[in-house]
Amino acid sequence: MSPAALVAKADETWVIFRVLRDAAPRLGIKPKVVQTLSALLSCLKPGRGMICFASNAELQRRLAGVSDKTIRRHLAELAEAGVIQRRSSPNGKRYSTRDPQSGAVEAFGIDLSPMIENRERWSNALAEAERDKAHMRHLRTKILARLAWIDDRGHDGIDTTVVRTVLRRTSLTPALLEEIFAELDDIMRKEDEPHTPYPSDAPEIKDSRTDPMTATAGQNDRHLLKSYPEDYESDLREEAEKRDEDCEQGMLVKLQIACPSAMEFALEPVTTWDAADKHARMLAPMIGIDHALLTKARKCLGLRKAAITVLAMVQLQPRIRNMQAYFRSLVVGKRSVRFNPIALLDRLVAGSSALS
Repeated sequence: MSPAALVAKADETWVIFRVLRDAAPRLGIKPKVVQTLSALLSCLKPGRGMICFASNAELQRRLAGVSDKTIRRHLAELAEAGVIQRRSSPNGKRYSTRDPQSGAVEAFGIDLSPMIENRERWSNALAEAERDKAHMRHLRTKILARLAWIDDRGHDGIDTTVVRTVLRRTSLTPALLEEIFAELDDIMRKEDEPHTPYPSDAPEIKDSRTDPMTATAGQNDRHLLKSYPEDYESDLREEAEKRDEDCEQGMLVKLQIACPSAMEFALEPVTTWDAADKHARMLAPMIGIDHALLTKARKCLGLRKAAITVLAMVQLQPRIRNMQAYFRSLVVGKRSVRFNPIALLDRLVAGSSALS
């Protein structure tokens, strides 16, 4: 296979991975498991097929020190989802052997070809997720319109603030939104209005809901809108904290992948931002960044972005003629206006993935 064909095949693999990554919530695959899949793909060698021979220890290094038990659990979940297939050797190692006479190869490792073979399944799951997202967006808009109508006229039986809080939750489903919309529609239809306030939505009103309600049935009216727990703000805080934690962990994983040269000098796994900051302070003098300049960088960029910048400079050191002058220009010089450490990290990750 020509080098151009190998590059094309590698690009196709990452395109399929991105589709699978976006469809993962629909498939029930957790973000941490997707990160492990990304690490597996980054270990593939050009021209050696779709079998990953990297050890669990190497995967742990690329995933910022995730435990061996977690790696094994993630591999089991990927195999169950049909993304990978494990080809175990007699001694449990991952390697390949070639017959010198026939040239036949026997490989033992983690086979990623099922991810390629099931590309249509990932595409269909992503399309379904996009349709659900668009449907939920449409329902949310209609619900907000009806809440504004209720606020304008006043209604003692429903707290519109509570419903708006519910709409901000990330765990919403189309079925739940449809039920909320149906109940709000019922409230509007029971008000003493001579005309329906939204004539354009008339075709969406189901005939089955026009049956007259008895006095007994009316006792259960609007039960859904009154059944949510009181502490919505705490739920939102917990969800926001979880998203922030996942984002921070994802940045540490990127740091491991983007800056392998810097990580080779680490005395312990860089699994927290405190460890990353400590490691950056240790490496800065080694590449010509003195204490005063590093202190200024930590003050201007913040501790995390300063650590990212220092570790990235270690990775880029062979390309930079005067490290201290270049680093100063990024922090306080003419380049500081446009400099974004996160964007630099993303470019290094992309370069590392292309090389893999």
